[in-house]
Amino acid sequence: THALFLVFFFTSPSFIGKEKKKNLECEKMGGACKYQNTHGCVILPGECKSRKKHCCRV
Repeated sequence: THALFLVFFFTSPSFIGKEKKKNLECEKMGGACKYQNTHGCVILPGECKSRKKHCCRV
């Protein structure tokens, strides 16, 4: 039952909404979420959905 709860939590609209909001935070700063190995990326303080991505100035 614990696994079912986690599946429900991660697919709930509120969780999905929070993830989208993180990307919007980056986009508002004029950035885009890109993977860490991107060269020449000026990192902005905005959050991205994935921990493996940074908010880079576009």
